[in-house]
Amino acid sequence: MDAESKATGARTGAGRVGRAAGAGKPAPAPRALPAFYYRLSARSQRCYLKSDALERYDLTPSPAALAITAKLVAVLPGAAPALAQRGVQLLGNELCRLLGIAPVRIEVRGVRPHNTRGELHGIFYPEGTGRRQAPPPGSAATPRRDREPLIVLWMRTARRHDVVKPRTFLRTLMHELGHYFDYAHFRLEDSFHTGGFFKRESFLIRALIPATGDDAESPLD
Repeated sequence: MDAESKATGARTGAGRVGRAAGAGKPAPAPRALPAFYYRLSARSQRCYLKSDALERYDLTPSPAALAITAKLVAVLPGAAPALAQRGVQLLGNELCRLLGIAPVRIEVRGVRPHNTRGELHGIFYPEGTGRRQAPPPGSAATPRRDREPLIVLWMRTARRHDVVKPRTFLRTLMHELGHYFDYAHFRLEDSFHTGGFFKRESFLIRALIPATGDDAESPLD
């Protein structure tokens, strides 16, 4: 879950102060910052602006990442959640390896939860779910709380239970990985929906799969 959702209930972010244009051209007008930005602490505002200034990753997809992505696009329409989970975990692991960070757990579930706000495509738990985990049968260990970062994705629509289109599903994965990368790669204290965040998400999509126009849905988390 992103930081503005936790702190304010807001979901969208925007706003990088415009940089100077080329010689002889006026600098573009600064984009307006979202209202919740002004309710953040000074520390969180600095984090927001730092995120907004980062527009891409220093990452070139490996042949393995491209091959896994292509396979996912091909098999997702008929895949069971367990098969999809193996694929997205492999892709997540490979992208984390390329960025030099620890892999993050990814779970794929069936039908999306929904409420009056819409359908939930995916969610990121930066500190795990907090649920108590029972030890393996026969183990003398005591139950512990789940504190490991976790990404959860859903692969079927809430009303008709249709399998989500591959590009939409992969964009949701990149969106949630983007939140994880904010913490693990950029070492940001929070993960906001800034203009830079969405540019980084699009950077990953463009790097991994060609544009198809199958991009109608926008992830919510």
